Amino acid sequence: MKIDDLRADRDDLDDFTPRTPAKRGNNLVMQVAAGVFLGGLALWLVQLGATALYAKLMLGTITFGG
Repeated sequence: MKIDDLRADRDDLDDFTPRTPAKRGNNLVMQVAAGVFLGGLALWLVQLGATALYAKLMLGTITFGG
């Protein structure tokens, strides 16, 4: 038995309603801004701690073990 008609039928697109594109608000902008701000704050705090530790080492006020 030989089947000559092997082409796929087209889907009926009459009932197809396209989705409305999702509206991108300022959410991504706010996330990037918050990330930059918090990253800068974290770097500033690390730098402040490192500077304080370096100052204590230079003044010799850190004592190791009694």
